[in-house]
Amino acid sequence: MNSLKALIGGTVAAMGATFANGAITGVAGQTTWLALPPVACTPGALVGPNAFAWDEKQNLLVANVQCDMINNPGNSGAPVAGLVSGVIDSHFIHFEPSTAAQFVNGQVTFAGKIRGVIFRALFLDVTDIPLGAPTTIYPTGNPNRGLNAASMFSINNNVLTFHFSSVVPTSDLIELRVLTEHIVPAPGCGALLGLGGLVAARRRRS
Repeated sequence: MNSLKALIGGTVAAMGATFANGAITGVAGQTTWLALPPVACTPGALVGPNAFAWDEKQNLLVANVQCDMINNPGNSGAPVAGLVSGVIDSHFIHFEPSTAAQFVNGQVTFAGKIRGVIFRALFLDVTDIPLGAPTTIYPTGNPNRGLNAASMFSINNNVLTFHFSSVVPTSDLIELRVLTEHIVPAPGCGALLGLGGLVAARRRRS
């Protein structure tokens, strides 16, 4: 257990952590946005033709989480590895080809700026529990997960654009874990919502 914490490079603490939809704000191309995390994304559980995207844990205070890419803007062809700390939201993108030769192109837009992306099997494995959705079974320990040599992605502010490809018979699970800034509602939003509720209640009574 201590070795796993060392690989993560720090600690992950719940800070009013929630597991709910909302931090992904849109998808495009061959992307299916799951309103709730899936039961599993192990081999055969979530197969193409599209890639799937969902929110994992939100509003997490993390310290020194090792990411394979922190340069934003940037692309996976020239990633800069580094550590991410602060309050973040976690999200997951998964693609398992339904045929031996298949590719998908798509885009995922998040509420907050992308802080880091994890795409190597080792770092996906050690973040499945602290950052993953608690109701999802992940392919932890599967050496074929992550970003394969035929696939790539780029990030720019809060948008991730991807091309995932499988060109030979394979058991690849192309997977990314995306960490974004947690967006705090602007002051006064809650009060405005409460005021709107009072007005609606008065109208119903009248």
